[in-house]
Amino acid sequence: MLPIGMSQKPCPYCKRKFQSSRYRPDQKVCSSLECQRRRRTDYHRKKLAEDVLYREQCRDSQRKWRENNPAYMQNYRAELRRKEPLGNKSSLLRELRQLLKLAKNNVVLDLKSLDASVWLVSGKGVFSEKNILAFAKVIVLQAIPQ
Repeated sequence: MLPIGMSQKPCPYCKRKFQSSRYRPDQKVCSSLECQRRRRTDYHRKKLAEDVLYREQCRDSQRKWRENNPAYMQNYRAELRRKEPLGNKSSLLRELRQLLKLAKNNVVLDLKSLDASVWLVSGKGVFSEKNILAFAKVIVLQAIPQ
């Protein structure tokens, strides 16, 4: 039973009806974690777009954090490398990364002059992730002069 004057409203995010808090009768979003997260994100984006001082404050806060944590990205990437699964996939990724490091404009020009071909071969349905060549096999063939 609803208290007098308290009606249920639809949440703008999940569209489910909810009863606003008696302490916040103007509540517009239900109390689910996902809806509250979306409400805060929307508020933050709107505030960034409209309020110059708020935008500056956010930029300063990010700059201070980066200054206090200079090695964060290096540590993060090192941790990701440690978590990489061992085996064939990892060695193929390492080889592919090494090839990509070597493939600079001057090296590519040299490869073209040698009449070489690079093939990326994979079985049907091997790719389990979007836009990633993690399971690709790299075969480099050089033409034999006749």
